[in-house]
Formats: sequence, C-alpha cells, structure tokens
Amino acid sequence: MAGPRTTAHNAGTTRGHDQSAATPLMTLTYRSRATTPLSESQLGDLQHSAAARNRAESITGMMVYNDDRFFQWLEGPPASIARIWSSISRDTRHADIEALSVHSAPTRLFANWSLKLTTGQGDPLIDDLTAAAMSSTNTAAERLAALVIATEPTEARLLLLAAHAEFRSISALTELLIEPAARCLGDLWADDDCGEYDVTLGLCRLQTFLREIAVDSVQQQHAHPLVVLVAPLPGEIHMLGASLDAEALWQAGHETRIRFPSTEQALKQIVATDWFDAIDLSLSPAFTREHRADQMTHIIDAVRRASMNPSLVVIAGGRAFYDRRLSGATVHADATSTSAAHLPGDLARAHRAHA
Repeated sequence: MAGPRTTAHNAGTTRGHDQSAATPLMTLTYRSRATTPLSESQLGDLQHSAAARNRAESITGMMVYNDDRFFQWLEGPPASIARIWSSISRDTRHADIEALSVHSAPTRLFANWSLKLTTGQGDPLIDDLTAAAMSSTNTAAERLAALVIATEPTEARLLLLAAHAEFRSISALTELLIEPAARCLGDLWADDDCGEYDVTLGLCRLQTFLREIAVDSVQQQHAHPLVVLVAPLPGEIHMLGASLDAEALWQAGHETRIRFPSTEQALKQIVATDWFDAIDLSLSPAFTREHRADQMTHIIDAVRRASMNPSLVVIAGGRAFYDRRLSGATVHADATSTSAAHLPGDLARAHRAHA
C-alpha cells in the first residue's frame, strides 16, 4: 500500500457508553499475520464489517495493518469481548494469532471509534506507538523524553501533534506517550544523563504542549458531576501530573478546579472555605518520591479534618503509585490512580464506596 492511510468509523452512540463505573470494561490486544495480502478495497470491507459488529457489541478500539500483519486493541464489556475474540480466533483471513494482553480497564481509550484503522506503512511513529502497547519498552516515549529536553523542542511538539492526530484521544496520548515520557525523564536523571533542571524543563514543556493539543477538547456530559480539587502535594514542584489529572476529570464531565498550594496550611484553607466532593493529590510523574509517603499521609489526614465535606474522597497519584504500586491505605487515601486516563473510573469507584 502506498504511504500512510488512516480511516475510522465513528462510534457515535458508543461514546461514553461504558464510562460509568457501573459497567465493567475489558481491554484485549492481539497481533496476527494475514494469510494473504489485503488490497485497499478488501481492507475497507474488513473495516466496515468489523465496525458494524463492534457497534452492535458496544466495542471500541483500533487496528493497525502493516506489512501483512495485524495489531488490534479492543475495549468493551467482557461478554462482548469474549464473543468478538471467539469470532476473531476462527477467522481464516489471518493466522499466528497471539493474544498480548487481556485485562480490566476503568475507561476507554478509543471511545470515539467503533474501529479506528491505520495502515501507516513505514511510519516510525505508528510503529513505536504500536510496539508500546505490546512491550514494556516504549521507544516512542524514550524518543519524546530526549526531544523534550533538547535545546530546540520543535520535534517534540511535532511528535505529540502527530500522535494526537493518529489516536484523536487525549486519554490515549496521556497513557501511551506523555506519562511514559515523564517516567523516562526520571530514568534519564537516575542514569546521570540529564540534571533535575532538565527533568523539570521537560515536564513543563510536556504540560505546555498538552494544553496546545487539548485546547479544543470537548467536555462530556456527566449525569452526576463531582466537584474535584486537583493539586500537587504541597512542596511538589512537578505540576504535569496534576495538569493531566485535571484534563481527564474535566473531559469526563466533572467540575474540576486545579490549584497549586505551596504549603499544607494553604491546602487546608482551600478545602475549609469551598465544598469539594473529592481531592486528587499527586506526587511527581517522573520521580517516585517514596520518601514523601509519610508526609502525604499526614497531609491527607489534615485535609480531611479541615474539609467542609466530612465524606471527602481522596485520590493519590504519581510515579510512586505506578512503579511501586503503593496502595491508597499506605497514605490514608481512598484510592490511587496509576494514570490520568484511569482517574475518572478510579474516582467513580471510590465515590460510590463512600455513598
């Protein structure tokens, strides 16, 4: 096939269909090899029929067809995933079918698309993003981390813009590229390949580029929006995690207020003078900051005592909760979030538990 090609079937009524925590979601990724090369028209027919089937099953996702190989990401209700997988496994148009991951998911990454298809042959960005979903080594994120601390960060901006044009999802961009790039920046520092100033500069640039990309984002309608305070833990100088969380919660339809309190007293004053249903506190997305767990515990306890809401829900996030899998109980939070993409679902479950 000549050159990159991207098409998509809009999910329409599927958008937000399973966003509520009441409906469980499952994600399945797999790869396979086409038994015979597919022409442009055959690939179009395949997409059309698969998209119709997905819409009937409330399934959304993406497919990459490149060099006679398929990679597909499916998300939806577990029973629907099982039926789709049974059909896929019997399809004689491909062989060497290998399931790469099957796991529960709190939210959809491709909620707009019943089937997003790309044939980006030879496109290194698509190759990198596809590999990222199949491997613990995210070369696209590593490349972004290096570019974002370069003297001229134009290439980093272009990479992010291209990725967003491909996925058309801030959630996917966040989980598959921006957050991994932030962790890569921390790893560069740990390996003495850059200084802490470089990490902070890189995170600030990622935050700036995100705002450029998200400026035209559309907020979903939420039946019961929550008032959520989003803030980095006082003393935390890295703001990217809070910015990603605030964007995710706003897009999910919640009333989101982001603040950057410099002290514990300032944070307590905020919750003592305004009503919040929940607070999202974050540590650095680049460094684990495990040594701050005790301080976070103390601040969460103090915030609960100061809050106008005696049933305040507290969510904790940051790299420490991604890498070390610290539990919410460790810091006296109601829940933890390992990605901004998952935060709306994490919040819904924690709030329901308080109800």
